[in-house]
Amino acid sequence: APPEIRTLTLTYALAGADCIDVAADPAVIAAAKSGLDAAERIAKADQRSGYRRPWLMVSMSAGEDPHFRKAEFDPAICPKDCPRPCEKICPVEAIEFAADFAGVRRDRCYGCGRCLPVCPWGLIAAHSYPTLIDAVAQQVLSQVDALEIHTHVGEHAAFKDPWQTLQPWVGNLQIISISCPDGEGLINYLKDLQQIMKVPESAPGKDLKASAIALKTKSHHVIWQTDGRP
Repeated sequence: APPEIRTLTLTYALAGADCIDVAADPAVIAAAKSGLDAAERIAKADQRSGYRRPWLMVSMSAGEDPHFRKAEFDPAICPKDCPRPCEKICPVEAIEFAADFAGVRRDRCYGCGRCLPVCPWGLIAAHSYPTLIDAVAQQVLSQVDALEIHTHVGEHAAFKDPWQTLQPWVGNLQIISISCPDGEGLINYLKDLQQIMKVPESAPGKDLKASAIALKTKSHHVIWQTDGRP
């Protein structure tokens, strides 16, 4: 929920975080920016000479990605005598059993997964709803400093088309992070993405097998975030 996002962002900023990653949603971004503004005011009032405002990053998906999920179930098949532990455990009150609505409110659910194991009947499932790059690029990329793109090995076409959509905003970003889980052909896939993005193949003393590599381009850094790979 926006108030919690604002508080968490403020807290992490004052704790010294360099970059804060949030969902590519205008309401979430607004709440995070409010938290960053508040942290900046507090740091100035406390005369924190070493304070630096963290970069704000948004995550988007090039294809299917389990990072972006929401809970789902059919309230019509829920037993009437169920104590509804799912409703009680939801931290954002996304699950409701009211006279005018029953089920999961998608605009509140952020996919934490707490409700899945507590359902006595196993009726709750999680489904991916990726935040597609071309759907929100114009709304959010002009408001942030960094971008994380989630992808999977072999999704060349799913990456290439949205990457073209990003071009007008890429020059304004400080960091672009490419997040890709391990899989057969990972290294070749990342090299293919380098060609699509037209970034240098390697940096001095670095190798693509490293878990995170920062490459300096004309206007930003690229981080290869190879999740789960040693």
